[in-house]
Amino acid sequence: MNTTCCAPKTRSFSRFVRNYVLLGLVVTLVLYTAVLNFYMLYGKWMVAAFQLQLIAEQYDDQLARDPDAPLPKGFNIESFERFDELPAELRAHARPNDLELNELFYINTDQYADQKDPENPIFLVFPHQLADGREILILQTYHVGDGESVFFERLHNLALLSIPFAMAVIGIFAWFLWIIGKRLTKPSENLQDWANNLTTERLTDPIPDFGFEELNDVARELHRSVNQIDQFVAREREFLRQASHELRTPVTIVSGNVELLEKSPLNQTQSRVMTRIKRANRNMQQLLETLLWLGRDNAPVGSTEHISFAAFIEQEISDLSYLTDGKHVTCSFIPDSEDTVIATSRAALMIVISNLIRNAFQHTPKGQVTITLKGTALTVKNTISTCTGECATPQGEGIGLQLVRRICARLNWHCTPTHLQNGGMSVTFDPGPDTLVKPEPELVTS
Repeated sequence: MNTTCCAPKTRSFSRFVRNYVLLGLVVTLVLYTAVLNFYMLYGKWMVAAFQLQLIAEQYDDQLARDPDAPLPKGFNIESFERFDELPAELRAHARPNDLELNELFYINTDQYADQKDPENPIFLVFPHQLADGREILILQTYHVGDGESVFFERLHNLALLSIPFAMAVIGIFAWFLWIIGKRLTKPSENLQDWANNLTTERLTDPIPDFGFEELNDVARELHRSVNQIDQFVAREREFLRQASHELRTPVTIVSGNVELLEKSPLNQTQSRVMTRIKRANRNMQQLLETLLWLGRDNAPVGSTEHISFAAFIEQEISDLSYLTDGKHVTCSFIPDSEDTVIATSRAALMIVISNLIRNAFQHTPKGQVTITLKGTALTVKNTISTCTGECATPQGEGIGLQLVRRICARLNWHCTPTHLQNGGMSVTFDPGPDTLVKPEPELVTS
């Protein structure tokens, strides 16, 4: 199954900071533009109310000097003493209770019209109580399409200018944000580069200053962790070196004494015991060499040889056949029709093949072990007869198959185990087509 499509997407810290700060800036400017337009309109009505109130107070002063002074009237201003005297278009959309003393009343008849028409007026009504107790209604009228409505036209243009102004501010701030973002995220990028290049050889170098206390703490913690891992690896390497000598010594002693005993006359029982000791010592030596080889990162795998794959497998089956003694286990080997020759390390191949066959023999109390070779692909399958249907306890892999996994990972070989329903296991091993030795073409003579 391909899991790369389901892997979570990663993002850089610098892009994260820039995107979210820019988003906050855009939201702020949008809100600011909306508030700016609101207060612009509110200021317009405040100015209109102040203007009409000033006209009303001037009329009060004029009445004090001349009681017969006429009601204020001007370019687009009229005055009335009763609501019924107001224009019919205004009274069609307003009631007397809508008007309050010293409060500006606004109505745009264009909003109520079926068709948009420049002649649809805008009414501003300012009720005012005179010093003698009378109430007057000062009316200011605008027509959207009239040339006299230059005040509204300029106000509308000013409101529209706020949009490109906001866009220009966003552009300028985005540029500044890009500059500031690089300065803010550069230390984290330096930390990332330093961490990627931190090796055991560079642990003695001083830790750079990344400009922020938090980043310096991360760098120190990372340096401490790598240093601890390096010390642990050094201790394990030293232990492996000592264990290599200490473990090989008793195995070598056992091998030497077995060879001496084989030269002595032995009866049949002693000979069988000697054979078991020799096999067990050989298996221990092979397992020890495998573990020590896997424990060394750059240990050589041996020289490359041309090996007949089928003959090699038959030899391993013969050497490990003692594992089936006393058990109702049969083994069948189905080689490829063509003699497959591979070029690889004999020692590494022996470790893998012997462990696969030994794992199958040891985990088959009763049944059939089938070994099939097709090209460079080897399949080892054990069928357990004692299990009918699906076994409750499937076959374990054992240390042998775990060693095979690690060797294959080291040499880029392929090993795929599959658990069977009857409790057995089928393991497919393939060193790869690169190891296949192609036969040389025969020379044709005339």
